[in-house]
Amino acid sequence: MRTGRIISAAVIGAGLIGATALARAVRGVQAPAAGDIAGFLELPIDERERRPVVAVLGASIVRGRASVDFVRILREDFPDLAFVNGGVNSRVAWELLKSMDDVMACAPSAAIILIGTNDVEATLAPDGGKSVMRSKELPQVPSLDFYGECLTAIVDRLHEGGARVAVCSLPPLGQTLADQANERTREFNRVIEVVCESREATYLPVNERMSDMLRDHAVDAEQPFTGSWRPGIESLVRHFVGRQSFDDISDLSGRMLSPDGVHLNSVGAHVVADLAAGFLSAD
Repeated sequence: MRTGRIISAAVIGAGLIGATALARAVRGVQAPAAGDIAGFLELPIDERERRPVVAVLGASIVRGRASVDFVRILREDFPDLAFVNGGVNSRVAWELLKSMDDVMACAPSAAIILIGTNDVEATLAPDGGKSVMRSKELPQVPSLDFYGECLTAIVDRLHEGGARVAVCSLPPLGQTLADQANERTREFNRVIEVVCESREATYLPVNERMSDMLRDHAVDAEQPFTGSWRPGIESLVRHFVGRQSFDDISDLSGRMLSPDGVHLNSVGAHVVADLAAGFLSAD
């Protein structure tokens, strides 16, 4: 994608990371998610219908390449269910809405949605998200209202297909809970709550659980989200080139839940998996 090429050129040009290391990291993060939609739809129909399908939908946190893969955790905990990973790196809610034909072709009986972090970041951008609108060919500039409209349409489409739906609140950005990035995240999470209430979907309080953990463990709150690509690139290179785990990368950076302030280590991934498991286990 164009943004990725610009970042890659900037990183290499600044002498921060070698071209070969960066290329390996990019290949690693862009590899297919385990059990993705394309792979599932290539299976024979009788194999697809063997177990109830759970569609897990979102962006890179769901994809599980830049994060610890919480979908894999669920797959191991619920072997009688078929989990389809619908995570796409850098995706915004409108892009997920446009992909719903493929999602519905999987005939999910349940869906877990974690989408919106990229929408939040777009509204925090210095240009007000106009570059995101252009690069992704969105019909309008990202906003709270646009996000809510897209999420509502996604939930409605899943319900029309007979799926039970749960929507995760968005994880904190960085560890400074009082900053602008996390206030904006809370605004998006309030939209998620409203959509869940109006559409009878289950709200999974991922942000609230993680925020409580950050407060209870008195972590270093001076870890604000800055919008810089550098922590994410460094995390990917350490992981895919240096073979460090996301947990070790988190420890080195003093972060409790994330290797880079956005994606999840095993602690963060288990928060999402535990809440999703409660939804899947409910009658």
